[in-house]
Amino acid sequence: MNQTMDPFNIMITVKGAQVDLNIHPQQAGVYKITYHGALLGEVLMGNEGKNWEVMTADELEPGGFPVYEYDETSGHQDMLLDDATVQEIGKQITQVQQG
Repeated sequence: MNQTMDPFNIMITVKGAQVDLNIHPQQAGVYKITYHGALLGEVLMGNEGKNWEVMTADELEPGGFPVYEYDETSGHQDMLLDDATVQEIGKQITQVQQG
């Protein structure tokens, strides 16, 4: 397993569009998620190791990142970290970490 702590990119599909997210590994399986340089939230594997869980940017200390706010004029996606999106993000992180 690749134990790198360097940021990496993943691609997910949101509302039919491919979206590139930047993942910043933290300690012990916690990953900050950024989109266009702004913090969306953080994901981590739940206690039972079956589902990924999320903390939104509003629940976190941003740690130097601006918090992502959707602006319909920016051309960026309105990113909601619903369960399906969180599980897809987690699946992509797992694939990268297993290399």
